Amino acid sequence: MIDDIKSEASERMEKSLEALGHNFNKIRTGRAHPSLLEGVKVHYYGSDTPLNQVANISVEDARTLSLTAWDKSMIPDIEKAIM
Repeated sequence: MIDDIKSEASERMEKSLEALGHNFNKIRTGRAHPSLLEGVKVHYYGSDTPLNQVANISVEDARTLSLTAWDKSMIPDIEKAIM
C-alpha cells in the first residue's frame, strides 16, 4: 500500500516537473518568440482552434510578434483570445 502511494506520488511529481520545464521553455528574457502564443485558442466557426492554425505568427524584432490572420473577419476573435 505504501509502495503504491510512493509510486503514484513519484509519477505525479515527474509530470509536474515536466509541465514546469515546458512552461520555463516559453520564457525568454527580452525576446519575443512565436511559441509564447502556442497555448492560445481562438473560437473559430464553433470550435476552439489553436492560434497558429488561423494566423501566421512571425517575429518582427526582438520584442515584437506579428500576426497575419488568414481570414480578415477573424481579427476581433484573435484579439479577444490573446487578451
